[in-house]
Amino acid sequence: MAFEIFKQQFGELTEFVIQETVSGNRCVIIPELGGIVRQLSLRKHLTLFSILKTPPTPHLLVEDSRSASELLFPFASRIPDGKYKFYGKEYQLEKNETGNLNAIHGLVRKKAFRLEEQLVHADHASIKLSFTLENVDGYPFQVHFSVLYSLHEDGRFTLNYEAKNTGSENCPVMFGWHPYFQIGDEQADAWKISIPSNEIVAFDNNQIPIGREPFYLEKPTLLYRKAFDNCFIIDQPGIDAVTELISENQKVTVQIIQETGEGKFNHLVVYTPPARDCVAIEPLTANVDSFNSGDGLNILAPGTHITGRITVRLT
Repeated sequence: MAFEIFKQQFGELTEFVIQETVSGNRCVIIPELGGIVRQLSLRKHLTLFSILKTPPTPHLLVEDSRSASELLFPFASRIPDGKYKFYGKEYQLEKNETGNLNAIHGLVRKKAFRLEEQLVHADHASIKLSFTLENVDGYPFQVHFSVLYSLHEDGRFTLNYEAKNTGSENCPVMFGWHPYFQIGDEQADAWKISIPSNEIVAFDNNQIPIGREPFYLEKPTLLYRKAFDNCFIIDQPGIDAVTELISENQKVTVQIIQETGEGKFNHLVVYTPPARDCVAIEPLTANVDSFNSGDGLNILAPGTHITGRITVRLT
């Protein structure tokens, strides 16, 4: 196997490409636009599948409001009215959701990340990016956030994140990844999905948790006429949880594997957009609105850090 990393232009954006030259497996990363993965292509047998759906032009990507492939940190999903309490103190975040109701999806979206390293080995290649939050409005903490994207010779793509408290006070952190998955040109109604959960989060009308309920659904289940915009509890600590998106017509399964256990990815959001041409599968380290509820929230003491891993592969 031979790996390479190179730069290319996508309009005015500069991309970094990790590529395995024999299989054609590749991921395309844009550090200056929130460190997102714009493209992920993985091979199964003779077919190279482009499995991430992102806006097709540089302009649409910059203007994207659906958070395609974005890194969600230091919180994911919604915080109602942008308000939260931490150790008895109240904080106000910018209400950046459409409709100006809530804060949504963190503070690093669209931000320019720093390229820290590029590594090419015989069996994998990787790129590490970072962003440091320092006393942002509504989040007066100092946290160094980094993500390591790797492509492996066995076809795995991995995302490893780390958050380190570089300040002098405890700080709350939550991380999520927001990819939309596609399988060829098929509509989602042709696919099956297997969700590794037996418990679903109950939401109010503002998509804020109000409790938990049993989740009964065949694994896998056909997506035809099913709509999801839900958060699920992953209750299998220490065992990687696997969400599967299955195309029987194309004889391929996309596996999204999230590391579980204390402080890891113990929640999962699944969303089917109205166009029915992709499915968002979003591993989260905490529940929606965890800054207020504390459900799954990681609290970092000064000098401490938290890590986690997400893997994508085809079978």
